[in-house]
Amino acid sequence: MNVQPASSSASPSIWGEIYQIPGRTSRDILLRARELCLNGDFQQFCDLLDSAQSSSENFHIDDFGIIMGQAVEQDNVDFMRALMDHGFPTHSIYARSATRCRSKNALAFLIEKGLDINEPIIAIENEEMVSWLLDHGADPNKRTFIDVSPLSWAVERAPISTIRLMLDYCQNIQPGQLLHHAVQRDADTIEVLEMLIQKGAPLNTPVHEDLPTFSVLCFMSLGTPLHRASELGRVDVVRYLLSKGADQDVRDSRGLTAIELAARLNQQAVVEVLQRRESGENPVHHP
Repeated sequence: MNVQPASSSASPSIWGEIYQIPGRTSRDILLRARELCLNGDFQQFCDLLDSAQSSSENFHIDDFGIIMGQAVEQDNVDFMRALMDHGFPTHSIYARSATRCRSKNALAFLIEKGLDINEPIIAIENEEMVSWLLDHGADPNKRTFIDVSPLSWAVERAPISTIRLMLDYCQNIQPGQLLHHAVQRDADTIEVLEMLIQKGAPLNTPVHEDLPTFSVLCFMSLGTPLHRASELGRVDVVRYLLSKGADQDVRDSRGLTAIELAARLNQQAVVEVLQRRESGENPVHHP
């Protein structure tokens, strides 16, 4: 599971112009199929598919992707089923479209046809769709090749209510570099960090300890959440992490501590906070 919110009535279709490809299904047939789909003329649509498949040697069901996309946006399972009955393949791109348009019937049908609900779909900003996906078995901890999960994206970008919802379905708070992502939020950063730390998210684990992630992102400075907050100049977050026990002696993938990284990036306000901490002064976080 992974969210582009929009209702089908509010979102423009992503399925554009139909072109003629030499040796493939004629453009006239595809235009007629799309017209019938848009108008809901199901029987004529089926008749067109049957006729085209039986009479044209250049008929290719794969050419009906735009029509499938239109059916998904309209949440019209009958038209989707007709296309699949004629051999149209299932593909995760249509699940992403269904999520974007909140086409729950279409999404359920794709899952019924074998779509893996944990294919990357991106549904973090629309709590209604997040809830639906979770109820149908989506895993908020499903990682990509690197240590990033739907929950990772959520703690960075989603409303707090959506994060709480996903945490209710989450059995393990350790993966996903959650604190690193939460540090990058534009708003409510401390509240989200507090929520995650209370749940047991690791505070002092550097990103580079996950080897697949390191192999892809080795060109970056990969450290702890404190490193990331220092890099971004987030003084309030630095103070908060220190108050929760962040270890500023941990080194990142380039061998730098948080204060060394901040100094290198000229984040002087952060350097001053970390220096006071090194001198034994307790950090004071002001909510």
